[in-house]
Amino acid sequence: MAKVVTVRKSHAARRDEIARTALELAGERGVAKVSTQAIADRMGVSQATIFRHFVTRDEVFLEAICLIKRDVMQALDPIFSDKATPGAMRLERLVKAHLAFVQDNAGIPALLFSDSLHQGAPELKAAIRQLMKAYAGRVAGLVIDGVADGSLKADADPALLGQTVVTMVQGVVLRWSLFDQNFDLQSQADVVWALIRPALAPNS
Repeated sequence: MAKVVTVRKSHAARRDEIARTALELAGERGVAKVSTQAIADRMGVSQATIFRHFVTRDEVFLEAICLIKRDVMQALDPIFSDKATPGAMRLERLVKAHLAFVQDNAGIPALLFSDSLHQGAPELKAAIRQLMKAYAGRVAGLVIDGVADGSLKADADPALLGQTVVTMVQGVVLRWSLFDQNFDLQSQADVVWALIRPALAPNS
């Protein structure tokens, strides 16, 4: 009989798996109902396995926030890096890609809008703030590119408009979350862009 060889996952790989499982469960049942035991049950491991890689439940979600940052930036980086396409077109693509990403990762708004984040978890809140600030900065870069290539108005304020885009996208995501995800989030990209575009259009 052939011997079965069990491959042990590395510490980093196991932390990634635990954090992703926590996000998946958060999208299904809300952050408050995601215990370390629930994570262990979903993964088919013991709760002790979770605590070998994380000291607390909040630490699991802190790792999840790091994953969100990495995954979002990786998914959207082709848009940020595409210097051959006008800034306005890339900004529109960004809104659509962002909403599509969130629709495929429902655990993100579940975590962002959770009581666990806003009440008594300062490290999680600080991590989210840092993520939002970094993302708004990348959006502001698109505005700068758009001003330079003439696809956006010359007096556009990159920082202000970058934050405005982020806020509008978050507002749609919040509504999607409050309505139990019962409408197509991606379809709202056209609505958001219809509101943003007139404020950014070059002066004729």
